[in-house]
Amino acid sequence: MLTTVDRLQKAMGIQGDSLEEEMLQIQIAASSQAIENYCKRSFKLQSYTERHSGNSRSSYINLRNYPVKSIEQVVIPGKTVGEYEVLDEGRVFCPSGWPAGEQNINVTYTAGYVLPGDETEDNPRTLPEVLELACLFHAQLMLRTPGVTAERVGDISVNYSAESEGMPPTVVALISPYVGRWV
Repeated sequence: MLTTVDRLQKAMGIQGDSLEEEMLQIQIAASSQAIENYCKRSFKLQSYTERHSGNSRSSYINLRNYPVKSIEQVVIPGKTVGEYEVLDEGRVFCPSGWPAGEQNINVTYTAGYVLPGDETEDNPRTLPEVLELACLFHAQLMLRTPGVTAERVGDISVNYSAESEGMPPTVVALISPYVGRWV
């Protein structure tokens, strides 16, 4: 998850009991998932396996999740590729080019960030603060006014969001640089 219950409670200025903490945990999980879905990628540091189609005119394949920490293996049917270079934002360059074919390149790699709840003394968090802030904003907005875009007190009126994405503009502005560009 992109933030912790403790950080959300501090941001909201509340102290909760265990039942409230459980609800906040669910809200954080939902907000984290909504942000990852919007960005079309996962942020957690873990191992991933993807299949890609090679193109004889391109020396690049684009992995869904980044930053890439390591590539365990790149396999093309019948052989393992040894010469490649990991570039920014999950791009992998093969100087001799990738062989053409449908779903013929299998990549196993480790990528992502150390999330706030997963940090240790030896492995500090690496998630950019802006992503945690976006999760905090999203969770707070959904807890306080889920889907409400306008309110009026006199003659009581409430308007709800008609957006299909449901992602608040403030959150979109914060996470836009982290949207997967290759998918």
